[in-house]
Amino acid sequence: MDRIIILSMEEFVVRIRNDRAGWPYAWFRGEPNVPTPLIPKLYRRRRDGRTRDENKLLQFFRMKAPTFSGGLFPDREATDQWLFLAQHVGLPTRLLDWTESALVALHFALIEAEPVVWMLNPIDLNRLSVTAGQESTGSEFPLTWFDPENTVNIGSINIRGAWENDGPGVSLPVAIHPTNIHPRMTVQRSCFTVQGKDKSSLADRAPQLLRRYDLDPAARDRIREDLRVLGISYSTVFPDLDGLARELTELY
Repeated sequence: MDRIIILSMEEFVVRIRNDRAGWPYAWFRGEPNVPTPLIPKLYRRRRDGRTRDENKLLQFFRMKAPTFSGGLFPDREATDQWLFLAQHVGLPTRLLDWTESALVALHFALIEAEPVVWMLNPIDLNRLSVTAGQESTGSEFPLTWFDPENTVNIGSINIRGAWENDGPGVSLPVAIHPTNIHPRMTVQRSCFTVQGKDKSSLADRAPQLLRRYDLDPAARDRIREDLRVLGISYSTVFPDLDGLARELTELY
């Protein structure tokens, strides 16, 4: 896959506009330059070589989380919402974070020393996932809580795999819109891909559906300042005291 080097905010916007021409939707992700990109945290190699136990992580999170916050939590059986919440607060899951906002993705990328922004065609990913799986409900973005008897919902079946020891699921990841179970999900315009039975990188399985933009590290500070002027900063992406404190620390 070609690496496009971005030197300025203006170039980033123009590239995005041109490259997404003809796509009905585009999703974005900011992450560091790593040898194995676009891998959910659950499947990333640990330093000690051990693998993570997905089912134990989720079950214990669901059992213990209510005691750590006074906020509202999903119903016990709303396993899709529990998965969204777990991902958003940092638990390793089979979900990969994306956003509908190119500027939000750029913010997260610029936190890293070697920033990279990815752009995904989520509709074509779901079409490819259906082709690689079984008959589907046909929805562009499948409803993750809907599990019909006579056909396969590629979104809900991949989520079931997270709770049922990888039993159900299609091979490829599926692009889904989540229930916004956490306030930050709304402001970050969160969306996810949920990994299926194949645990390899989306960059390896479907490179034709992706565009990659490498931000020149020497231009990071200038682009971050442009982004702040355009209204994207820590306190807008994390609209809480932690986000405000981090933003003020950097500014002053």
